[in-house]
Amino acid sequence: MRILIVDDDECSRLNLRFVCVQIKGVEIAGEFENAFSAYLFLKENPIDLILLDIEMPQFSGMDLVRSAQELPAVIFITSKEEYAATAFNYIENVVDYIVKPVSLLRLQKALERFQHAGESAVVTFPKASNPFIFVKTDKRYIRIDLNDLLYIESLGDYSIFKTSQHRHVVNTPLKHIHQQLQESQFIKVHRSYIVNMSRIVDIENNSLVIGGKVIPISRSHRPELMRRLPLL
Repeated sequence: MRILIVDDDECSRLNLRFVCVQIKGVEIAGEFENAFSAYLFLKENPIDLILLDIEMPQFSGMDLVRSAQELPAVIFITSKEEYAATAFNYIENVVDYIVKPVSLLRLQKALERFQHAGESAVVTFPKASNPFIFVKTDKRYIRIDLNDLLYIESLGDYSIFKTSQHRHVVNTPLKHIHQQLQESQFIKVHRSYIVNMSRIVDIENNSLVIGGKVIPISRSHRPELMRRLPLL
């Protein structure tokens, strides 16, 4: 059983690690102090269960549950039982909650509940009407509604996220963003640009207009763009 530990408190993570290593068949696949890093990790790595703290700064455990389209089973870890009881009923694949500090016997009981729950596979969440992502700028995570995102432009090892009102510079290369951003309305049209197809205003020859900006279309990317556009 591959488990992910997500808690901003170092002592809590140490305690969870200490308890987990005593349980046969449990493998700690990763450990994170913030839920957003865990969210990115989950996109690329198969996990059976998350031990997830509810209250964390900037991007909480509940934010992770709301944001992920696919999420393993969850056991909430919290210091406030009233929050945990509400969260336990929040979504189908939250199998249990544990109030800190976590003991060996209590975690074993929660894992037994998980194992006997029947299907422990990944749960697919319906896409929200206004899906969003969080991008890190300086020391903050900024929420960007994908429907408002016009395009993403490469700037060396950085990328510029351009919305209708704002411009955010992110310390992530465009190629990494392209791998993670799987929303159907986005497409790479040039080595330096990913665009939101639903916001394209005009296409002419080897360029398009979006948000008042003319963006080049490379010869290699044009056929895929034209294939995916709803042309009449």
